[in-house]
Amino acid sequence: MLPFYGRRLSRKTKRFNSFDLENYEFFFNEINFNDTKKKLVKSFQNVNLEIGFGKGENLIFQSQIKKKDIFLAIDPFISGGLKLKKNIEILKISNIFFSNLTFSQFFEIVGDVNFKKIFILFPDPWPKKKHKKRRLINEEFVKNLDKITLKHSEILIATDDEDYSNQILKSFSKQNFFKLLLKTSDNQIFNDYKIYPTTYFRKAKRENRRINLFIYQK
Repeated sequence: MLPFYGRRLSRKTKRFNSFDLENYEFFFNEINFNDTKKKLVKSFQNVNLEIGFGKGENLIFQSQIKKKDIFLAIDPFISGGLKLKKNIEILKISNIFFSNLTFSQFFEIVGDVNFKKIFILFPDPWPKKKHKKRRLINEEFVKNLDKITLKHSEILIATDDEDYSNQILKSFSKQNFFKLLLKTSDNQIFNDYKIYPTTYFRKAKRENRRINLFIYQK
């Protein structure tokens, strides 16, 4: 599986601030994930996942409208995790657990946890030809999604990169694990499916780029 490429800390983030996450009750890593797993089975209806949560905008929104669900979230960008931590504390949220693990690292420890919904909103498109192999979504990734989902689980993906859109379609179509329920560039669908208009969504709209939304079901 792919290693992580890119910066983990923004230039404005003080390095010592990243240590604030290590002992935070809603933060998990390879060492304490088994403790987090024990909390998943207590009182929540569904377990969901967001891969690449950014600033946590959609994650916070989902946790508020689905308070009986629990949300795991992974993003190696530590600055985003610090922002998410701040909002969890302000809003007193108790159904989000997050990590700075990459998907590859998370997949190695997830074990028997299965997800009802998986959100992948605006993954890095790595537009340069020599960097395309760094993209998250490929055939191997789709195979791994099959291993952490149940019958009728949904995968929701958004991107404003046309070449990546084509790669997403090809990667899923070459496997028979998921069927395509919807492919649309109608932004109203984001409201219909209650997907939060994140910073990347708004940026794409300002720059008049077409946003493609894919919804797959197992």
